Amino acid sequence: TAMRRAIAQRMMQSLQSTAQMTGFGRIDMTDAVAWRTALLAAHPEVEPRVTYTDIVVKACACLLREFPELNSFIDGDDVVTWTDVHVGIAVSVDGGLVVPVIRHADRLALADIAAYRQALIERARSGRLAPADVEGGTFTVSNFGSYGGDFETAILNAPQSALLGIGRITEEPAVRDGQIVIRRLMMISLTFDHRLIDGARAGRFRARLREYLEHPALMQGWLESGDPPEARP
Repeated sequence: TAMRRAIAQRMMQSLQSTAQMTGFGRIDMTDAVAWRTALLAAHPEVEPRVTYTDIVVKACACLLREFPELNSFIDGDDVVTWTDVHVGIAVSVDGGLVVPVIRHADRLALADIAAYRQALIERARSGRLAPADVEGGTFTVSNFGSYGGDFETAILNAPQSALLGIGRITEEPAVRDGQIVIRRLMMISLTFDHRLIDGARAGRFRARLREYLEHPALMQGWLESGDPPEARP
């Protein structure tokens, strides 16, 4: 099909034009699960319901202000950093995959991101996406956990320099304070262009993301108001 042909061309072009590397991590989502459950219980009237994808999109969008090289791309001999943060979300549709874009995700409150995401998914799966819906993304989040995946090595959505994949949240034994306990764990993978982003810097991004998701109280203010956290070195 035309869609499959376009996907094939874009994937090969991405692999041939960038130095792609993928780093993995595991995040303890136990407190985030409890935080989301309490949030939904406190606001049952709000639709659509906030998902873990929404929370991750917001966290990444704010962290891109702290890690601008992940919000950049290489153009010839130049590194170009986008001034805005537009996060693409990978959506499976009949015959392929599309990546509609949540624009200015760092400035949106969590409920607004949820509404934006739901509208984009509905338009994507009904074939009503406009060109503006899929243009201008600066970073991508792919939730392969939504179809049962634990971890994958995703291909960059060129010309973007980074893509975060998130797996399903599973109950697993973990050691805490010398005791074996059951926790809710989630695998993540960060694919990045090694020409622009070093492994240590990518690892720091994953660590900061883990810090926020494992301690959701740190995110409370900017998830509700849309104000990003203060960047730290």
